[in-house]
Amino acid sequence: MIKNKFIYLVFIFLSVKVVSQTYNVLSYNAFLKNVLENNPMAKKADNIKKYGELQYKAAKGNFDPNISGTYDNKYFNNSNYYSVLSSDVKIPLFTAQNLKFGYEYGVGANLNPEQYTSSYGLPYVGLEVGLLQGLVIDSRRAEVMKSKEYVEYYSAEKNVQLNALLFESSLKYFDWLFSLKQVSLNNYFLNLARQRLIGIEALATVGERAAVDTIEAAIFYQSRLLDLQSSEIESQKQNNDLASFNWQSNSAAFSSSYIPEDSLDTYFERVKSGLVARLYQDSTSNPIIAKYNSLQSILEIENKIKREMIKPKLNVNYNVLSNNPNSYSPVYSQNNYKWGVDLSFPLLLRKSRNEYKMAKLNFQNNSFELANKSNELDFKMNALKQNVGLLAEQLQNAERSVKYSKQLVEAEKLKFVNGESSLFILNARENKWLESELKLSEYKLKFIKTVLNIIYLKGNLNYVL
Repeated sequence: MIKNKFIYLVFIFLSVKVVSQTYNVLSYNAFLKNVLENNPMAKKADNIKKYGELQYKAAKGNFDPNISGTYDNKYFNNSNYYSVLSSDVKIPLFTAQNLKFGYEYGVGANLNPEQYTSSYGLPYVGLEVGLLQGLVIDSRRAEVMKSKEYVEYYSAEKNVQLNALLFESSLKYFDWLFSLKQVSLNNYFLNLARQRLIGIEALATVGERAAVDTIEAAIFYQSRLLDLQSSEIESQKQNNDLASFNWQSNSAAFSSSYIPEDSLDTYFERVKSGLVARLYQDSTSNPIIAKYNSLQSILEIENKIKREMIKPKLNVNYNVLSNNPNSYSPVYSQNNYKWGVDLSFPLLLRKSRNEYKMAKLNFQNNSFELANKSNELDFKMNALKQNVGLLAEQLQNAERSVKYSKQLVEAEKLKFVNGESSLFILNARENKWLESELKLSEYKLKFIKTVLNIIYLKGNLNYVL
């Protein structure tokens, strides 16, 4: 008794839930717009592009002016041993050179004579120049050049992820439409079976039909009901999958139920009419290829900097010194200067030579991958174009099959009414009609997915229908 009451309460709860459930009208284009605006993977893709832009700005920071200074003082036994101040401002140029403005100050009883200056200090203007390694290209320039290419690389990566997200979302949407089409067809044929059951029961009551026909009609109706329920379960699953993509601000609308603005057949006609534009008018700009091209440019820069590292280091410093010891206003003369040379060169060159060879291999490997990926996309595109032609033929055959199956059912109905056929044959004819309708819808779904694959391979993100 308690068990029966529990089942009854569960039934009431589910009934109230179904009645109170709200349905949201959802078109394909509105769904894609919402995916781009609210889906977290779309937001992540936007951040990828921002990351590249920030990396470029950070690399340009290597050319920001830099100020530095040191001060040393020793005071011992009531005597100022020394006070030494050194400061400079370095302004990097877009080469391996630095422009310098500096100031030195040194006084004290025990100061190294080399560091001694007047009480006004010693201003100077100088230049640091790399004459061998770093003259053609250096690590600072290479970092900026690479990060500029990385902006394009990350922009392409953003489009790669958006392309995959829109493609997968589109597949989910049309799988959902197909499941609704299955529900609609099963519901239509369930109503046919119900009407036939009612009619046969009425005829059996007046003795014009055998009681066994009533049982067979009831079994057939139950079979149709089970098919409908199975398709409804599948449709609910597809609805939940769709909701997981259709985020509302910061959460997925798992509790939402949707109804489509247009049917699978309507979208099929749209796709079919726009197929020529998809195949031949829209340009192919797959972001995967753009990624490889950007990476190729990055590796080329890496190749140049590694080749530059093979050269010896020869850095020259030249500073023009002020010769006005009694004023803070500097006066420079070509007779007052300080300069120096810094030379270094590894004898075996094992590190630099092999790093250059490694960079060349990376450059070559990426070019191989680029060629392979381009060919792969071309082959896939050609295969899809061939599939479109085959699917068009299958669709024509499926449409004829539906037409013929429906004609056979209508003819079998007349024979059944006239007593020239059996309920079993009529049910078999209807089964065949339902199968052909479902198969036609399946081919329409395949056709739509094939065109979506073409859009995906073209990579221009033009999924709007």
